Amino acid sequence: MRTAGIYLHIPFCAKKCGYCDFNAYSGYKDGTKARYVEAICREIAARSEPETRVPTIFFGGGTPTQLSAADLTRILDTVRAHFAVDADAEISVEANPADADTPYLEALRAAGVNRLSFGVQTFDDRLLRTIDRVHTGNEARAAVALAKAAGFASLSIDLMFALPRQTLADWDRSLDAAFALDVPHLSMYALIVEEGTPFYARRERGRLVLPSDKTEAAMFDRAIERATAAGYRHYEVSNYARPGHESRHNQIYWRNEEYFGFGAGSVSYLDGVRFSAERRPSRYIETVATQGVATVWEERLTDREAMGETMMVGLRLTAGVDLERFAVRFGVRAEEIFAAPIAKNVAAGLLERDGARLRLTRRGLFFASDVMADFLP
Repeated sequence: MRTAGIYLHIPFCAKKCGYCDFNAYSGYKDGTKARYVEAICREIAARSEPETRVPTIFFGGGTPTQLSAADLTRILDTVRAHFAVDADAEISVEANPADADTPYLEALRAAGVNRLSFGVQTFDDRLLRTIDRVHTGNEARAAVALAKAAGFASLSIDLMFALPRQTLADWDRSLDAAFALDVPHLSMYALIVEEGTPFYARRERGRLVLPSDKTEAAMFDRAIERATAAGYRHYEVSNYARPGHESRHNQIYWRNEEYFGFGAGSVSYLDGVRFSAERRPSRYIETVATQGVATVWEERLTDREAMGETMMVGLRLTAGVDLERFAVRFGVRAEEIFAAPIAKNVAAGLLERDGARLRLTRRGLFFASDVMADFLP
């Protein structure tokens, strides 16, 4: 009996942010959205595995709350009809603060959604305009209050640092606002300017003024220190939680375990094979209508690739990689396969052995990407 998480991609946004390189689109009409809902439900049915146990379901995007609560409920009900969803499954929806009103939130709660993740990014209205967000700081505060009133006990907010012209004092004010909301989970990560985005083009023209690397590092350090002091556990490079509120779904990714992806551009990882769906919503809809599924690419990972990725994503967790679990899974010890990168990064003070675990040091957190890359083929 397989156990796997389920990810559901909703690619629609009210406005696509200048820094975003996700598979997301603005400007689609209600008719296309309705066809998309029909298509994703059809894909779920075509890939039905009634005996597969599902402990987590995650609606991501894009902005899932660009669909109606009834649409999200229909998709969720379709998953339940075709998979063995745990009675206590974590069911998460990413939400735009501007979309949150009481009837909508109550409908999601009634459908069984038990975790919301608000894409706040910053509480500074000037910075929100700079990064093309469509909500205000006060709307973000109000959305969290409405979600609590609707019965959501598990809430997360995303915050970004190293934004254009953002100062350390600006970042402190966002942290103040976040802690005042008393949500049990925070995701806090630095802006990455990805090639192909409007922000990338602006930076190439010298029109995107970003904080220095030193200031960015100070912001990351401030996040760790202040979140820890406020009672959050820093459990992953970019994530902080009160006890019992760690994202169960994302931990599936960080442990390199199996998951289904449904929707345009979604990725699945099953039986050692990673595969993805058609990215454009219109082509996804057409392909599912004719074939039932929309897979356009797949790769079977070699054992060495799977081991390397398990090390890479596992090191994102502050608890690190469980070396005994690794040995049971792959039949070989990580210390043997990865002797050179382990020795190199331990000597540099970036990795440390803690009993049966290998983890990043506090200093290593600031060089996590470089350390993790050493484990890939």
